[in-house]
Amino acid sequence: MAAQQKAIRAFETAKPVEIYRVIGRRPSDVWVDAAHKIAEPGAPNQPLKELVYWHTTTKDGDEIQERVGGMFVVTADGGCHPIALCPPEPLQAATAFLHAQGVRLRDAAKVVELLAQGDIVEIVGRRPTAPASRPGDRLLPEGHALVVEEAPAGMDQWAAAQRATNPRRFGRA
Repeated sequence: MAAQQKAIRAFETAKPVEIYRVIGRRPSDVWVDAAHKIAEPGAPNQPLKELVYWHTTTKDGDEIQERVGGMFVVTADGGCHPIALCPPEPLQAATAFLHAQGVRLRDAAKVVELLAQGDIVEIVGRRPTAPASRPGDRLLPEGHALVVEEAPAGMDQWAAAQRATNPRRFGRA
C-alpha cells in the first residue's frame, strides 16, 4: 500500500470560507518555444496551460489542509481537492515561471488573515479517504473562463473515474 502524505497544517472553518477549487486547465496567453523560453504565439511554439477554478465556499465538516503541492480542501466525506484561497490571476509572460510560487505566497498570507479573523482554527488534520483529485489533467478549451461560479456537471465523478482506471497508483490494489 502506498504511503499517503500527511497534511503540513490543517484548519477547521468556523464559517464558510471562499475557496477556488481546481476544475481543469486551459491554454494560456503565454507561449513558449521548444527551449521553454517565452515566445510569440503561433507554430511551432505552444501555449502554457493554466489552472481553471470553480469559485465556491467550504461546507460544514470540510477542512482546509496545506499539503506538499499546495492547498487542499478535505471534504466531510473524505474527498481531497486542490484549491486556492485567493482569487486566481491569469499567467503573465513576465512571471509565468514563478506563478505557482506567487499563488502559494498569497495563500499563505490568506491563512494568516483567516486565522487572525477567527474564520479558521488550526487542528490536527484528518486523513482523506480518497487520493487527491487530479482535475488539472482535464484540458478545457482555449478561451474558457479562468473562474466559474457554478460547479461543472459531473465534476465529482472525475476523481472516482481516475481511481477506477488506475487503482495501483492510489495504493488500492
